[in-house]
Amino acid sequence: MLAVSLIWGANFSANKYALSAFGPLAFAATRFLIASALLWALVKWLAPGDPLPARAAWLLAGLGVIGNTGYQAFFMKGLVATTAINASLILAAMPIGVAVLSTLLGVERPGPRLWAGIAVATVGVGVVIVAQGISFSKATLGGDLMILLACVCWAAFTVGIRHVGRGLDPLRVTAISTIGGTPGLVLAALPEVSRTDWAHLPAGVVVALLYSSVLSLVVAYYLWSHAVQAIGGSRTALYNCVVPVFAASVAWVVLGERPLPAQLAGAALVFAGVFLSQGGRSAPAPAARPPVSPEP
Repeated sequence: MLAVSLIWGANFSANKYALSAFGPLAFAATRFLIASALLWALVKWLAPGDPLPARAAWLLAGLGVIGNTGYQAFFMKGLVATTAINASLILAAMPIGVAVLSTLLGVERPGPRLWAGIAVATVGVGVVIVAQGISFSKATLGGDLMILLACVCWAAFTVGIRHVGRGLDPLRVTAISTIGGTPGLVLAALPEVSRTDWAHLPAGVVVALLYSSVLSLVVAYYLWSHAVQAIGGSRTALYNCVVPVFAASVAWVVLGERPLPAQLAGAALVFAGVFLSQGGRSAPAPAARPPVSPEP
């Protein structure tokens, strides 16, 4: 998950550069189309065995609509209507949302050490963001609500993947959930796609698009899916607090955006929260029915 956090952190700078030539939904749809094609090819090459049970495949595709179509649409549109700082603060609540939802649905039972780690890391993210200044207002309310809905979508996606994908091949889980979320993004992006100057995309934009598609979606999603099954949704979501720290570090190196002393202190709290959570795994709740598993 540290590798995933680094990839997703650097992806902020890649996205910022690529969006100079793309509309937000056109960019999201294009990267998901590339990722879906690549994941389909990888499944055919690396996992040519029997397909997943039909019920599990449909559930994963439905989760893809929630976690990919819904999250990307709400996040991209919300980011246009609010500030990046507001969006970061709202998304910082993600680990808490996942832990609460997992507990309410009986998927996991986060222990005291994990709750403590989530609290410390969330405070750290708050310190990082408040150091830059924050302003919620009527002008940003619509965008703030969209970011909140994006947060809900990702929390539901994380918990759902933990439950439905238990015992299944992470590569197949990643492929089906990604492919399932792609058609909705493509339909939503059609107006922007028609306005994109595809023939004159700068080379740097193409590189940023490939990074955001291959590394941020294919590689990172595969690692994330594996981690959800290995350490649980709540602990996996905790690493969302690390993403802004890596994002700021990459922006410092690539874009020259120097962090403030208070932000460095907040980053230290984030990593302290992650390390505190080690050993505080969520125990899977007793299932009311046997977990989904591949058919013999």
